[in-house]
Amino acid sequence: MPRKRQIRTGGDVRDFPRYSISEAAFYVRIPVTTLHAWVQGQDYVTASGVHRTFRPLIALADKKHKLLSFYNLVEAHILRSTTERGVPFQNVRKALDYVQETIPGPHPLLTHNFETSGKEIFVQHLGETINATQHGQRAMREILDKYLTLVPRDTSGLPLKVFPINSRRLAIDPFFSSGKPIVRDRGVTASVLWGRMRSGESIPQIAKDYGMTEIEVKEAIEDYEWKAAA
Repeated sequence: MPRKRQIRTGGDVRDFPRYSISEAAFYVRIPVTTLHAWVQGQDYVTASGVHRTFRPLIALADKKHKLLSFYNLVEAHILRSTTERGVPFQNVRKALDYVQETIPGPHPLLTHNFETSGKEIFVQHLGETINATQHGQRAMREILDKYLTLVPRDTSGLPLKVFPINSRRLAIDPFFSSGKPIVRDRGVTASVLWGRMRSGESIPQIAKDYGMTEIEVKEAIEDYEWKAAA
């Protein structure tokens, strides 16, 4: 049966810390090491041998316990777009700094203003990696648009849910199933379908129990089984 919508009092549930770094990386479909660098920062040595520290790109909802909120998860989803163009972390940091100056606040990437104006600033300041040609910038805008399209928003322009990149059936909704991946428009937790299949139940039986089609169940399980590269 579909899970009931969860209501949390005392603030925005989307800001509540709920995801470990490894869990969030699994949902966003990036290596754990990449997300760890984004939220914890990273020490590195330049080609000339100079030691540098890369500041975090995402401000964790709970730094002590290293937990991400749903908003943090969406930030990671948007930043993932830069990995498709191979943009160095340092360039992303520089671009984010410019966006932060233009759109002050805790989550500038998540606002409606980012889509309407901040996105252009972000692309322009990603650095030489994509700025070598106009084609490079245009390609990055198209990639970023693809990721932003997967983030439905509320009337205030803030994310309501996110559809994992390249997923056919799943959605992550902070108001359902404690923010775990669910089947789109069904409210059924994907891990439950996966667990039943792993225990030996057939897809036709699972589909019948939840009032879903067999293709919905099959694709939801396949989407959930995606593993982030080590």
